[in-house]
Amino acid sequence: MSIRRTLALAGAAALASSMVLAGAQGAMAVGATDAPSAAASAEKTAAQLLGLSLQGVPDTFIAGGDAREFSYKIDNSSKHDDVFYPFLKFKNKAGSLKAKDFKVEYQLPGEGWQTGAVAPGGGDGDDSAALILLGQVDGDGNPSDDALLVVNHGKNLTIKVRVSFTGDAPLGKAGVVPVVFAAALDDDSHLPTDNGGFSCEGIRGAGFTIKKAAPTPTGKPTPTTTTSPTGTHTPTHTPTPTGSPTTSHTPTATATPSTTATATPTGTPTTQPTTPAPTTGSPSASPSASASTAAPAPSGSSTGAPEPIDFPVSVPKITPPKIVPAAVTKAKAAADNADKALATTGGGDDTTAIAGAGGAVLVAGIGTLVVLRRRKSAQQG
Repeated sequence: MSIRRTLALAGAAALASSMVLAGAQGAMAVGATDAPSAAASAEKTAAQLLGLSLQGVPDTFIAGGDAREFSYKIDNSSKHDDVFYPFLKFKNKAGSLKAKDFKVEYQLPGEGWQTGAVAPGGGDGDDSAALILLGQVDGDGNPSDDALLVVNHGKNLTIKVRVSFTGDAPLGKAGVVPVVFAAALDDDSHLPTDNGGFSCEGIRGAGFTIKKAAPTPTGKPTPTTTTSPTGTHTPTHTPTPTGSPTTSHTPTATATPSTTATATPTGTPTTQPTTPAPTTGSPSASPSASASTAAPAPSGSSTGAPEPIDFPVSVPKITPPKIVPAAVTKAKAAADNADKALATTGGGDDTTAIAGAGGAVLVAGIGTLVVLRRRKSAQQG
């Protein structure tokens, strides 16, 4: 095959590759902006279209123990931006768990930890459960403006959560379920299209067990023996050459007992003192492993799929919170700013790299064609 034909084929292949990469880039850009198909059911409310999930919920919490952390993720797969209040619903199998039995803290992206509040309107007793708002309440007991959040269509929001239970919390099986009160936003006015509704994804909740803390030693055990010294036992022996010898045996150790060895009264001094039998215990030694090592507390880790909740958890039936337009505007602006910041930092988007690669291949293809044209002109001349 001639060199000219080889270069021509190489140039054609380069152009074809650049077109494929450019097409892939365009497809990814469209996929990043288009919402899922209308088959997702346009009749559903915004609350039902928000995907709710809990990640990393520990399988064990210790009553009176440290707080343990997990994540609460809200996905918006709808065609519209959604505004919502986030909640977590806690319930145990016996129906005896109350809000006073535990503490919930939450952390929004870029913010510090805050303490959640019992949901206004009777959230502490609905469904024999405790409904906790991941937000603050105002002086009238209503959710504050800052408690309202917006997640734009095609985006998601992750809230960090940590929970601790009091020492008096009821033990046994329990569970936590993500809840939202949400409404879709109009594309033009960015205000709610309706009054909103509750959604409770019970099947996506996570079960866990509240356990009692393992007993721990109160201090070092006191040794029962009183005859074993703490230091090296070095007796001093001073025989008396006349009469009935008296052997003085004084341990140099710090132990309290003292021992006096008496020689035999036969007139012949006994030069070998009677030494107490050594003991195996020592006050300076560590206690036995069974006394010093406490039973390890449960790890509380969560691996794989969360534990199922084996008792019913229903949608909250409390008075719906109000969605105030001013709060919606504020939440929408915060969501837009967060999305812009994510786009500026890259956000894991690799379309730029693909565009760069496509451009490089396109330049190489054009260069190859230019070389071929010049060579052909020189041969014809």
